[in-house]
Amino acid sequence: MSGKKPAKLPAESQLRGVLMVLDQKTKTPTAEVLGTIRTMVQDALDVLQERDPLQKRVAFVLLAVQQSTQVTQRTVRGKQLTRVTIVDQSLYHWALGEIHALAGAA
Repeated sequence: MSGKKPAKLPAESQLRGVLMVLDQKTKTPTAEVLGTIRTMVQDALDVLQERDPLQKRVAFVLLAVQQSTQVTQRTVRGKQLTRVTIVDQSLYHWALGEIHALAGAA
């Protein structure tokens, strides 16, 4: 471990994103957007409320991986294909670095 505190980027980023969506007064959020916001806030709160420092760090990393990627599945010629697309490279690379750090500490 590097001795640094785990970054709070994923949860803070999610909460800031929620505020940005809610601050846009030009449009009323759809039910889908409100559902997404609810999920984002709940995920962030779950991570922030974790008391065990190691579990909190792992939760941050998992949340970062989830938020930095998009997973789609489809069937082609009878086979199930899964495609993972990185939608936020800097967050994804941070998360991979943290995963390697956690694996090295084990």
